Amino acid sequence: MSDVAAEPANGGLPQSTAAGGRIMTEHTAPDEGRAERWYEKISVEPSMFLYMMAFMLTSVVEQAFFLYKACTVDHGYSHDVCLNIEQYQDIKKQVQVTTSTFHQWNNIAMYVVPIVLALFLGAWSDRRGRKLPLILGLCGKLVYSVMIVVNTRMPSWPVEYIIYTATIPSVLTGADIAIFASCFAYISDITTVEERTLRITILDATYLSTMPIGVALGNAIFNGTGKSYTVMFTINASLLACSILYSVVRLKSRTTERQCSIRELPWYRMPLDFFDRQHVVRSVRTFARKRTMHRRTYLYLLMVAMSFYTFQRDEKPKMYLYTQLRFNWDTDLYSYFKTYQSAAYVVMMFLGVPLFTKVLGLRDTLIIMIGALAHASARFVYIFARVGWVLYIGATISSVGPVVAPVLRSMISKMVPTNERGIIFSFLSVFDNAVPLFSGVLYTQVYNASINTYPQAIFLLTMGTQMVVFFIALAIHISLRGRTMEECTPVEKPPGAGLIEEAKGPAVDDDAPTVSQSQ
Repeated sequence: MSDVAAEPANGGLPQSTAAGGRIMTEHTAPDEGRAERWYEKISVEPSMFLYMMAFMLTSVVEQAFFLYKACTVDHGYSHDVCLNIEQYQDIKKQVQVTTSTFHQWNNIAMYVVPIVLALFLGAWSDRRGRKLPLILGLCGKLVYSVMIVVNTRMPSWPVEYIIYTATIPSVLTGADIAIFASCFAYISDITTVEERTLRITILDATYLSTMPIGVALGNAIFNGTGKSYTVMFTINASLLACSILYSVVRLKSRTTERQCSIRELPWYRMPLDFFDRQHVVRSVRTFARKRTMHRRTYLYLLMVAMSFYTFQRDEKPKMYLYTQLRFNWDTDLYSYFKTYQSAAYVVMMFLGVPLFTKVLGLRDTLIIMIGALAHASARFVYIFARVGWVLYIGATISSVGPVVAPVLRSMISKMVPTNERGIIFSFLSVFDNAVPLFSGVLYTQVYNASINTYPQAIFLLTMGTQMVVFFIALAIHISLRGRTMEECTPVEKPPGAGLIEEAKGPAVDDDAPTVSQSQ
């Protein structure tokens, strides 16, 4: 299926917008006189890199800070005891239950508002571009980091205050949902169908590459600054500010011709332009409309698969608590493990996807099955680990797992026309980010209930969810009967059609109903 960005102006060939803002055809180079240089293709990757570097720099430190706050304020233990809490078994269990419960409510606060905003965000970004939602999301994360700095300077504030002072204010801009949906929609807009899987994989690898670098560097800075939480989150905020600055200067407001600049609106009409009920109506109709060759069913199944795949994300905070409980690991030892684990992820992202797709020629569904099975197998190793180094074996096995996410996103992007992509990616973000409302609660309840008997139970939960992903991919693979997803997708008609063109309908399948564009 071809990407279509606007009414063809070059003999009927579909068009899309290059990273630098030029309009290019889907199957030709951006300039006929020369090939596009590699650095001209760089777009949202630095924005994502800086954002994820900020996150990974404090990922382990943040978990330690939550534990420290719960220990010193909620339970009233001394500074020295809380810095060396791994040495106090009974105190450790008390504080871990408090921290685990905090994770549960923090996750709920973190994702409820962005999920609501996503109903408007997709259609709005299709009309106004991907740049502004991305910048707003980054600003929300900057607010979070600044308020964590404030919390580090307030020794009497309990850990729960983080929810009210940092988490809730930050999510009002869409936060992670806005960032990820905008970045992946931006990449999909400016790439051809043929190169999209590779470019989405590169974007995934870009932010995954920050994991080993960020965790290792964060641990070194944390120890070098006398374990100062204030310094760590100040650096975090600085990196986010750099990401915002780059996005403002480098990224284009329009990635397709049908998008209109937000500057055409007076400032007082901008909120009404975003919170237009037609955005919700349009989004729901687009998501629910019939598609040929069972593509609607495939779309729903892929989104459910993404939800179950990301379920294991909320295992991570419990993994930190588990290693401290089971193996008496401190922040340094856990940082070493996370550095190795994330480095293995990056290597597999750079080597695994090209190996599976280009060398072995595996279908997308087979790659998903391999990745899901790798995640499940790794948890089997974690369950039976009796010494800490065995966890490294599990991390090596699970390194194949992250190939699942970019392949799922690529499959979804190939199933929908350009003018629906923002909506579909927003719904994908909803499916992705609604998971913590359930997974965070489940992991918390399972861990708290089993902490004195069988704390490995959290890994059984992860195994179950990853096997759901495996069987969904297997069902799609069997249903396709040897065809690719592209073969099940009709060639998109060159639309005169955009979400902002009142008199014209969106590109639709031959037998699909036209979505009303009335305002």
